[in-house]
Amino acid sequence: MKKLFFTSLVTMAVVLGMLSTSMAACNAIACKGYIERLFFSNNNLYIATDGDETALDCTAPADVYVTIDTNDSMLNQKYALLLVALSQKKPVTIRIVNGDPKCAVSYVYMDN
Repeated sequence: MKKLFFTSLVTMAVVLGMLSTSMAACNAIACKGYIERLFFSNNNLYIATDGDETALDCTAPADVYVTIDTNDSMLNQKYALLLVALSQKKPVTIRIVNGDPKCAVSYVYMDN
């Protein structure tokens, strides 16, 4: 009985560990995960997630970043949401513009 209980606990711990590490995911159109880095350079906001940006259907700068041009009309709103996600350690979904040479961000959202 104790062995069955211990085995169940170990299995549950492994499954929960897999769920927590499987949050980060990028596919052809978006990355969902945690923000690892934000910085401004060359009139762009560069964003790195804990996902694999090379899976996106765009050319990720340094194979790591998606970008928001500082002339983007929604820059302030997108940046505010990204800062909240970073400071609160909440996952976000970042949708990119397919085929973009700088992996431009189309929109960002955060679920509860």
